[in-house]
Amino acid sequence: MKLVHSADLHLGRAFSNLTGQMAEARREELWLALENQVAYCLDRGISYLLLAGDIFEQDYTSYFDLKRFASIVSPVDHVIVIKGNHDYKLGNLEGENIHLIDDLEVLDFPKDHLTIYGLSWTGPLEPDLSRLRDLDVQGDGYKVCLLHGDFQARDFQKAEDFFKKMDYLALGHIHKGGQLTDRAYYPGSPEPLDISEEGDHGFLQVDLRPLRVEKIPAAKRRCHRLVLRDEETYPSKWIEKYGLKQEDFYELILEGPEKLDLNGKLIESFFHKNAYQVRVVDQRERQEDAVDFMKREDIFGDLYRSLLDKEDPSYPRARELFIDLTREVL
Repeated sequence: MKLVHSADLHLGRAFSNLTGQMAEARREELWLALENQVAYCLDRGISYLLLAGDIFEQDYTSYFDLKRFASIVSPVDHVIVIKGNHDYKLGNLEGENIHLIDDLEVLDFPKDHLTIYGLSWTGPLEPDLSRLRDLDVQGDGYKVCLLHGDFQARDFQKAEDFFKKMDYLALGHIHKGGQLTDRAYYPGSPEPLDISEEGDHGFLQVDLRPLRVEKIPAAKRRCHRLVLRDEETYPSKWIEKYGLKQEDFYELILEGPEKLDLNGKLIESFFHKNAYQVRVVDQRERQEDAVDFMKREDIFGDLYRSLLDKEDPSYPRARELFIDLTREVL
C-alpha cells in the first residue's frame, strides 16, 4: 500500500520579502510543486495523496484558487486534506476525489482496506489530541492519521492507545520536516518558504506494512547557510568554492573580528548577482574591542574568553552584547 504525504504548500503566500515579480514567480512555483506531486502519484500508480494542513494561505485564497486546486488534483483517485493554522477558514473544495476534513472525521476505503483519521484546525487554537482516544479503532486494515501541529513525541500520550493502533501518522506544520517517532513523520514544505529553511524540500512516499518512508526531493530552489570569516578569499573565488547557484537562496553569516576586507555591502552585492536572493547577518565583533578583552587579566577577560566556543552559533552575538554592556560598566 503506497501513499504520497505532503503538507505546508501555503498556496497564495505573499512572499513580502521578495520583489513583486519575484514574489509572483515564487507563488507559481508553489502551484508547480503541487502539480509535481500529482504527476508523481500518476507515474507510480499511487491512489492516495495526503495533504496534512496549511495547503493554502487563507488570507490570500480566492474562489479561483480553490477551483485551480481541484483541477490540478483531479487525476488522483483520493486526495485527503486537513486544515492547519493557516487555512482553518477554508471553505468547500469541489471534486468527488477530494475529501476535506472539517473537524474530526473517519474515512473508510474498504476496497483498499484503508481507514484514514483526520483532525483539522477549526480556529486559531491547536486541536486537542485527546479527542482521538474516544474513537473506535477496529479491524486489521491499514490505519493512517493526519494531524497538523508542532508536536513532541510525548504529545501522543494524550491518546496513546489510539496512536499505537496507527500504521502511520502523517504530520504537517514543521517546514524542515523529519521523523518524530517510529511511525510519525513531517514531510516539510515542498518548497523552502523562507531564506533560512535549509536542506532538501519535497514530499514523502510512504509504503505501509512494513513501513518504509522515502523523502522525494522536488524543490525548484534550495536554501544555503554559509558562514564567512575574515580569512575567506575574495568574492571572485566564491562561485567555485561554494558552488553558487543562480536559482538558490543564501543566508550569509559574517563572523570574526570586523575588518574592511570583508565588507558586508560588497558581499551582498556579489551574491545578488550570483544567487536568487541573499540575506547577510553580520555577527562580527569590532576588532579593537575583541583584542582588548582578550588581553584583560581580570574577570571581564575571563568571561569574554569563555564565549569563544566556535561551535555555538549564538556566541558571536553574545560576545558583542557582552562588550557593549561591559563598556557601559567600565
